[in-house]
Parts: sequence; structure tokens; C-alpha cells
Amino acid sequence: MGHPAAPLTLLLLLLCPAASTAPCFAVPPDAPAELDLTNSSHQCAELDLGPFQRQSRLWLSRNGIDALSPSSRVGPRLQELDLSQNRLRELPAAFLSQARGLRHLQLQQNRLQELPDDFFANAVALQSLRLEDNPLPAVPPTAFRASLRLLAVTCRCDVVGSILAPCTCSRPNCTVPRCHCLTSHHDVFNATDFHVRECWGSTRLVAGLAGATVGVAVLLAVTAVVCYRQRKVATAAASAGWGKRESTAAHGQPRYISRAAEIGTTDAAAAPDYENVFVSPCTGPAAARGWTPGWQEERYSPQVPVDDNYFLESEAVPGDQPIYANTRCSGEDIYVIPDQ
Repeated sequence: MGHPAAPLTLLLLLLCPAASTAPCFAVPPDAPAELDLTNSSHQCAELDLGPFQRQSRLWLSRNGIDALSPSSRVGPRLQELDLSQNRLRELPAAFLSQARGLRHLQLQQNRLQELPDDFFANAVALQSLRLEDNPLPAVPPTAFRASLRLLAVTCRCDVVGSILAPCTCSRPNCTVPRCHCLTSHHDVFNATDFHVRECWGSTRLVAGLAGATVGVAVLLAVTAVVCYRQRKVATAAASAGWGKRESTAAHGQPRYISRAAEIGTTDAAAAPDYENVFVSPCTGPAAARGWTPGWQEERYSPQVPVDDNYFLESEAVPGDQPIYANTRCSGEDIYVIPDQ
């Protein structure tokens, strides 16, 4: 008697067939060592390189390959592999882990966005590498083996800049790979020449703008310092002269205005631009009558030395404003000389 669930299982298998696992290519057991499958498939969602371990040269260009299976490895016998003009976005990290005999690798015209730095570490015999027409920002440093003779990348400043050092020889008799870049119109240029012509100017312009910005900042700082020092010197010059300078209300003496428009003002608080300068401690007629002016009393500090001449300058407004002297001498000429 059969199992009661057997008919139901068979029905489900008929209605929901298993997903197809058929390979993208039918590889016969006696396939030649040099196998050309170019343009043999229009759509290949995922390619497994397992069936191609016997090949020494394999061309798989223009087959609509979207991805490689995670287990795909380049066999140690494979010397040349062409995966160009497909739709590959990435490659397995260990794709070249066994590629000891690989000499020529063509990956141009795909959609590769990044390759690990150690991606080419085991490709010790690599002689030519084509990576143009991929959105790669840089070429992994392990690609520059001693055996490398030819490298092709896209003519873009970022990726070309990443290969300048290993593609330039400054020592005599040294050998470096021929590094080319290709434009979208398939024009071929020497990578170094392209960078000098198209990228170096942009780099110098950016550096020049940065330098100019720094220069302007320094100039503004220097200008600010100079202006500050000039103002400081001017302030010191306005506050220091040859004559003795007293505070405007040090002794309560009558204060005389230094502005012609305010002559006659008696309110000192309303007219702050006053000078209170004593030129000479002469003895006026009042001294002969036995009294001493208040400004000569001992409780006040002497304002000028005896037998000394003074030059005055305005404390309020430097320039040619008149300066008035507080003196009780009669018949004495006073000369006020501005400090120029």
C-alpha cells in the first residue's frame, strides 16, 4: 500500500518545478584547452567557473554575465581569461587565489565598482591587465607585479592618479608597465601625459585657490595687527607730550575750553574737551598781598617745576585747536606750541 502523501507530493512537484540550475554554457568533457565562448549567451545570471578548470585560455566576452558564483576560482592552468563586455558588478574576493599561471586578464567594459587591495596578490605572473570602462576609483596596488607589462584604465583623474607612481620610472634602466587610459570614444593616451594635461592643472588650481585663501587670511591678520598698533601709537601720542598733563578735575581749577565754538561755557561737565594746564607758577599781585592761590597750596602736587618751560598739546582733540593756559600772571606772554 502506497504512502498516502505520495500523490500530493507528486502534484506539488508538477505544479511548482524546482528552479533551473542549468549552467550558462554546456561544456563538453573533451572541450579544448583554448575555449572561445564569445557571444554564446545573451543572459547569464550567474556563471560558475568550476567546469573550466582544464582550460588554459578562455574567452567569455559579450555573454550578458551578471555575476560569478561565490565559489568561482581561476584555475592554476588558466593563462588567459576574457570576461570583457559583460555586466559584472563585483568579483569574488578569492577569485584569483589560485591564479598562479594567469598572464592576461581582460575585465574592461563591465560595471566593477571596487576591487580589494589584495585582489591580485596571488596573480604573480600577470603581464597585462585591462580595466577600462569600469567605474573603479583606483587600481589595487597588488596589480603592479614585477611581471606586469601593460595596464589600461579609464581616462579619469582619480583612477589615473592612483597609477602614476608605479607607472613612472625615475631610476636609470628601470622597467615599468606601459600604462594607458582610454576615453569614452576609445581614444588611447599615455596615463602620465593625460594626468599632466587634464588633471595636474586642476590640482594646481585647487592648490592655488587654497594658497590664495590662506594668503588673504594672513594679509587680513597682518593688516589688523598694523591698524591696532597704529591706533595704539596714536593713542599714546595723544596721551603723552613734553608738558605735564593733569586730570581734568584733579585740582578743581578753572578749566578752559579748547574749542572755539564753545568759548564761554562754564559747565565743565557739559563740555568735556577742556584743558587744565599751568604754564608757570609766577607770583601775581595777589601773592604780594599775603594770600596764595588755591592751586599753589601744599595739598596740591606741584604742576610744573620752577624755572621750566613747557610745551603743551591738546588732550581732547589732537591737532591745531587752541590750548588755554591757567595763569594769573599779568603782562606775561604765553606761547603754546602744538606737539607736531
